[in-house]
Amino acid sequence: MKDCINILDGEFQILSVTPNMYDEVEELLVNISVNNEFGCLITSLRECPLAIAELRKWIRYILSLGISFAIRHVESLKIVSGIANIIFNVKRMSSYYDIRAQIKSPNMIKYIKLWDAVDSSFDVNEYFHMDSTMDVEYMATLPDFRRRGLAKILCQHSIDFARLMARGKFPPEVFARLSKEMQIERPRAVVTVATSPTAQKMGHSLGMKAVHKWHFSELRNLGNIITEPIDGESIQYAELQVIEV
Repeated sequence: MKDCINILDGEFQILSVTPNMYDEVEELLVNISVNNEFGCLITSLRECPLAIAELRKWIRYILSLGISFAIRHVESLKIVSGIANIIFNVKRMSSYYDIRAQIKSPNMIKYIKLWDAVDSSFDVNEYFHMDSTMDVEYMATLPDFRRRGLAKILCQHSIDFARLMARGKFPPEVFARLSKEMQIERPRAVVTVATSPTAQKMGHSLGMKAVHKWHFSELRNLGNIITEPIDGESIQYAELQVIEV
């Protein structure tokens, strides 16, 4: 798998996220997440500077694992879309938990507890009898570049990458780019929690199966969140989507 692939008639390029790109990709993912992602909104993450700083550190850690990707607009050289992936293995304690232990802000702690509660409410590893999964943690596209299918391209690229990981079929230069923790992983599936109708439809179009759903009110109860509901929340739900690789 090449580190740079031209797409959409050469207007854009898919890139593996490398250290020289961390700042730009992190900025994109953080800014869009704090203003749009359901978990960030209901925990009021954007109202706490410390929580935002901790989210930045969290996302940068995920990017450093070597299995995240971005899309660059060739003419402007701007990163316009990004996806941050991580692998969880129920049989291994990773450095992910060291990063978690450093979180201090109440908002970010609440955010982590929310998604922990969601994970505990439906155990995807037990359901599929698998130890290792690649999880799509964050994904974002700049507003001016939406409706071009960039997010779908990034998701498909991540699925293809997970398939290569599962089979251990990487060129040496790609393998060397992965963190030590990721080099030993062989994920059995790609997993995401889709919280918008657009994301859910995109997942379905990629062959991802919805194996569980939570109404937004249920997510609030799981996370013990008592902030004001966001617009349209009463009729919305989140979907756990999985594709085996």
